[in-house]
Amino acid sequence: MKSLFWKDYRINRLLLIFGFVVCVGPWVIAIARHMQLNMRGEGVWWGPEPWVSTSSISLVLSLFTLAMLGGNAIAAERADRSAEFLAYLPVSRWSILAGKSLFALTPAVAIWMVNLAFLFWVAPRLAEGVSAAEMVRRPEVREFFDVFGPVSVLLFGAGWFWSAVLHSHGLATGMSFFTLAVVVFGMIGIEYGLGVDGFFTNESVATVFLIVGISGYIVGCAYYLRRLEP
Repeated sequence: MKSLFWKDYRINRLLLIFGFVVCVGPWVIAIARHMQLNMRGEGVWWGPEPWVSTSSISLVLSLFTLAMLGGNAIAAERADRSAEFLAYLPVSRWSILAGKSLFALTPAVAIWMVNLAFLFWVAPRLAEGVSAAEMVRRPEVREFFDVFGPVSVLLFGAGWFWSAVLHSHGLATGMSFFTLAVVVFGMIGIEYGLGVDGFFTNESVATVFLIVGISGYIVGCAYYLRRLEP
C-alpha cells in the first residue's frame, strides 16, 4: 500500500502544490491586508464579511483542485503508462482503489478543513467582536456551506467517474465541469421548460448535486474494478 501511495504522489505532486497555493493563497493575502489596515488604524477587516468572502474565494479556486483530484485519480496512471505496470503486480484492484481513494480524498478534506479553520478559528481572533458562534449563525456562512459543499462533492465525484472511463486526465477534469453544467441546466429546464414549479431551489439543487457526486464516485469505483486495462 505504501508503494502505491507514493506512486500516486509522484503522479499528482504538482497538483497538490497547486491545490495548496490556491487554497491558502487568498488567506495569506487577506491576513497581510488585515495587518496592513490594522497598522493604519482602519477597521475595514474587523467584521466577519471580509473573512467569509475570503473563504468563498479560496473555495472557488479550490473547486478546480477538487475536480482535478477526481479527474487525475485513475486516468493519470494511464497517461504515464503505469496502469499496465500495475496490472502485472500481485496487488488486488481493491487495494489499488483504496489507495487512490485515500490519496484523493485526503487533500479534498484538507482543503475544507483549512478553510473552516481560518473561518472559525483565525478570523474570530483577528476580527474584533466576532466569535465562532456568531460566524455559524450568519446567513452568508450558511449559504457558503449550501453552495460550495454540494458543488465540491459533484465535481470530485464526476471527475472520479470520468477518470475511470477516459484515458485523459485533462479531459476527465473538463468533463466534471461539463457534468456540473448539464445538471444545472437540466434542472432549470425541468422547472421552466416543463413547468415544474419549485424544482430549482437551493435544497433540491444541493440534494441533486450530492446524489450525482456520490453516485459518480461509486459508479467510477465499480467500473474500475471491472475494467480490463488495455
